[in-house]
This record gives sequence, C-alpha cells and structure tokens, in this order.
Amino acid sequence: MNDSELTQRPSKGWTPWRDGPVTEITRVWWQAKELHFPKLNVTVWFDGSDLVGIEHWGYREHKWTMKKPPANWEPMPAGYREAAERAWQEWQVASGA
Repeated sequence: MNDSELTQRPSKGWTPWRDGPVTEITRVWWQAKELHFPKLNVTVWFDGSDLVGIEHWGYREHKWTMKKPPANWEPMPAGYREAAERAWQEWQVASGA
C-alpha cells in the first residue's frame, strides 16, 4: 500500500469527509480491524483485506471517511463482541501470552 492511498480519500463508494469522533466506522464495519500509522498521522480500518475507513489526525485537519456499507449490510449480532473477547482471552491463556 502506498502512502497516497492512506492520505487521499478513495473515489466512488465512499462517504464525504466528516469532522468529529469516528464512532460511525466501528458501528457500520464492526468486523474491521484498526491500524495506526503515526508517521502519516492516519488511522485506517480494514475488513479482511479491504480498506473501509480512513481517519486523519495530529498535524492534519481532523477528519474521517468510510466506505459506504453494502446493500445487504447487517448490524453486529448480539453477543458477537463478548464471544470474540472470550475467544481472544482463551487463546492468550492457551498460548501462554
């Protein structure tokens, strides 16, 4: 991935840039994983290998954008987050981390 892909909003299929907190990305893309790039002052969210959210911060103007959800989007199932946390804790205990 190139730096320009993280600092410029992709074209079609993305929301306009917005100001404020980034709660919308984690609500819509609930399976996405968050990655920080401190040298670029950018945080990105990946759902699998798809880039689904970008947030600028630090010396950049604070703003964010996200990929529009698919037509068949469904909210996070009840109990999903707790089950994922429990599985993560069990893995940590089993691996001795």
